[in-house]
Amino acid sequence: MTRWRSVAAGFALAACSEALVFAATGRVTLVGGLAGSALAGYLAGGRPEDGAWHGLLTAMAWGIVLIPGLVALSVVTDAPLPFPIEFLLPLLDSAGEATAVILLSASLPNVAAGALGTLTRRQDDPSAGGDATVRLSDERPRQGGTDGDPEEA
Repeated sequence: MTRWRSVAAGFALAACSEALVFAATGRVTLVGGLAGSALAGYLAGGRPEDGAWHGLLTAMAWGIVLIPGLVALSVVTDAPLPFPIEFLLPLLDSAGEATAVILLSASLPNVAAGALGTLTRRQDDPSAGGDATVRLSDERPRQGGTDGDPEEA
């Protein structure tokens, strides 16, 4: 289940940090989105795949705002592409390669950041024993009894 407050907090961190970076340097990076995804994964807790999901949702929500903003900046001010895309695009030969690189660089690192945020939460959580290892026996709580039968509850 999606924890929308985690996504909103990650979005807020991404927006604030990117605004500060832009105000200080005049450049846009993708680092704010990574920080926001990590925060969303940290707040979501649970399993690493939950953190990855929340990190991806944060990245997509932030991208909905960032991409039109970047287009407007490039039309109005001749602003450069965001880091690290500005260094990768000259190495590509086609529009398809550029699209794939942009989409993967805007999503996969955020998924990993969200999963790492969850693992950090596990390490910080005293009830988890301070162990950041992933346990394969972790399961989500089921509805009803032990076999999932609602009548056994």
